[in-house]
Amino acid sequence: MPHRVLVVDDEESIRSMVKDYLEGQGYQVLTAADGDEGISLFRSKQPQLALIDFLLPRKNGFAVAEAIRTEQKHATTPIIMMSGVFKNPKTAVEAREKYQVVEFLSKPIDLANLSNLIERSLAGVAPLPDEPEPAPPPQVIRPSTKIEALAAPERPVTAGPEERPPPRGLSYYGPGIKSTPATPANAPKKSAPTRNESLADMLVDGIYQRRPFPVLSEEGTIDQHPVALLLSTIRFDQTTGMLDLTDQGTHRRIYIIQGNPTFMQSNAEGENVGALLLRRGRITEPDFERCLREMKDKGRTLQQGLLELRLVTEHDLATAYKLLAGQLLPLALGMSAGTYRWRESDAFVGRVPEGKFEPVSVLFDGIKRHVHPPQILKFFKGREDVPLVRTPEFEKLMPFFRRAFSATNIGAEIDGSSTYRTITRAHASEAAVVVPQLFALTTSGMAVLPKIEGDNLVAAAVSAAAAEIGLMGGDDDGELDLGLEESVDSEGTGEEKKARAKIQRFHGEIMSQDFFRIFGVDHQADDQAIKAGYFELAKTWNSDAFGNLDLGKHKKKLDEILGRITEAYETITNKVKREEYLLYIDRRSKGLPTDANELHKGEQLFDQATAMIKRRDWLNARNVLKEATRLNPDPLYFATLGFVVFNLDQNNMGNVTEAVQLLRRAVKEQEGLGVAYQYLGQIAFARGQTAEAKKWWATCLEWEPNNVEAQRGLRSVANQPDGGANLPPKGNTGRIVKK
Repeated sequence: MPHRVLVVDDEESIRSMVKDYLEGQGYQVLTAADGDEGISLFRSKQPQLALIDFLLPRKNGFAVAEAIRTEQKHATTPIIMMSGVFKNPKTAVEAREKYQVVEFLSKPIDLANLSNLIERSLAGVAPLPDEPEPAPPPQVIRPSTKIEALAAPERPVTAGPEERPPPRGLSYYGPGIKSTPATPANAPKKSAPTRNESLADMLVDGIYQRRPFPVLSEEGTIDQHPVALLLSTIRFDQTTGMLDLTDQGTHRRIYIIQGNPTFMQSNAEGENVGALLLRRGRITEPDFERCLREMKDKGRTLQQGLLELRLVTEHDLATAYKLLAGQLLPLALGMSAGTYRWRESDAFVGRVPEGKFEPVSVLFDGIKRHVHPPQILKFFKGREDVPLVRTPEFEKLMPFFRRAFSATNIGAEIDGSSTYRTITRAHASEAAVVVPQLFALTTSGMAVLPKIEGDNLVAAAVSAAAAEIGLMGGDDDGELDLGLEESVDSEGTGEEKKARAKIQRFHGEIMSQDFFRIFGVDHQADDQAIKAGYFELAKTWNSDAFGNLDLGKHKKKLDEILGRITEAYETITNKVKREEYLLYIDRRSKGLPTDANELHKGEQLFDQATAMIKRRDWLNARNVLKEATRLNPDPLYFATLGFVVFNLDQNNMGNVTEAVQLLRRAVKEQEGLGVAYQYLGQIAFARGQTAEAKKWWATCLEWEPNNVEAQRGLRSVANQPDGGANLPPKGNTGRIVKK
């Protein structure tokens, strides 16, 4: 009778990782993907502990905790919360005080620490009776998923001759799809279409019956075959093998069993399992360096090195690999350049751990989050006016598609007559959410873009001509004066002169604008608003928008405009780059240094100084902090330097004066820097100035209500005789608290 634990998290990789680990520790684990499901599951299954992510769809973690606490019998049921985004101490304090949460953990989760925490929380709690499990279906054999089975791997059951996927070498529209309700099993198979075969000959009840994917060659380029299309083709063929993706030194390998990605590795910085273990605190940096030396000296793999040096257990490694696969696969979908190599092989089956995630969901979520608009526009270029037609895969994959693209779902508009151009024009204001859906529909095989031939040829040509005429006549900026036309270029038609002047004018504007102003959004804008702005600008400022006009030397400026738009988009839709860019424009506006290398070095020095302060190595901390403030005059750095200077010699008035000056400079530049007021309070208290210390600590708590040192200082004063009014001077108290 194991204890029953509920895990509520919207990330499949997290749920799978925690479930596998806790079940290995003997717990019965239930999982839910959103707040509503979590509440429903808790009420029906009555678990004895809940592990809840804070940021959930539908209802957040606090709403789930509140629903649990409203039932009297669950007033003391242990709740643990976690978050990878909300790491502000105020959130953790609210969770503990309002919902009696045992602990508020930061992601990535340390599984060993979590296991210990759960064990302590359930101490003295009797487990619930086991629920009878449904009998497994008969004669189901699955390949081994345990890394412990390396020595004797089970072989997967292969399909019989009548069930095998279609052979290689089929043409784009050749036979080979399996029978579906739309295609009766006894229906005769169609042969490959001839050049004169029309689209109507390829349809049954409006459903495209040919192969929905191109032939997958063993090697090719990613720009011609996007990763989403590669994975969908392999899924459709239900083949087993390894897909290698390479781009400028970055190499990613996806292991695929019967069409489903199960595992992934990468040599990119921060993407290998060693880096993941290092980030999660499972190994130390010296141990990791030792492992790398072992690999080089003995020709070992990273996995072998980690195990031989006993830095991790096989279970730890398997868990880390599963988590890593779920993180890397969506990133691979965003690769827009490079080469691929596909090798059919089952030699790895049973030799690598299998991640537990839904491949189709990962496919659609990865497209939505990581495939950038430039890649999508390039994919559809030249096929904007080809009718999109449904395939038998449409209904099969629609539940996954609807889950990923709930906003403005355009699936109903794939009717055999609508094209990329007609759909995007009808949803011009929602391009940011509509265009990725079109990419997902076509790369997943839910819809196809048949070849432009036969009766398609005339329709596509008419649509393209109408679109070109509409585009050329739809943006009239009015007649330009003769002087401007002549300054732009003295030769060419009136239409060409107008186009050149338009390019020159906008080039001057965009090259001086910050990245947010380019899209007409503020610094808090979400990715959808930025995408909408990108698609609008890309449509206006690509070469196709100017038809066959002779732009002369302004063609280069047009390319620079589109390059600037793309650079802006890729910067502010990437979380890390966006933060760096916001810091850059903020510091530039204040006249502060903006060199990224110097700022990074300053941060490293500050971290070194923090470690020295914990060791009370005040002299070296002062020297390091002085260099840090030279590279980056951050108010926090000055405040910490002031605290260090004071502790060098608390009885030296010169040190006291310098320390106070540094701290006052910090709060002048950043009024809300609570830690500076904390330090001023500690300095005053150490010198016996109790009233002054209380004032500074109270000010600190106005800005940082959860500052532990200020709270402790006020309590210590209140517990003294006369409220500490006549205390003699004393030494420094407390420890450094980094904001």
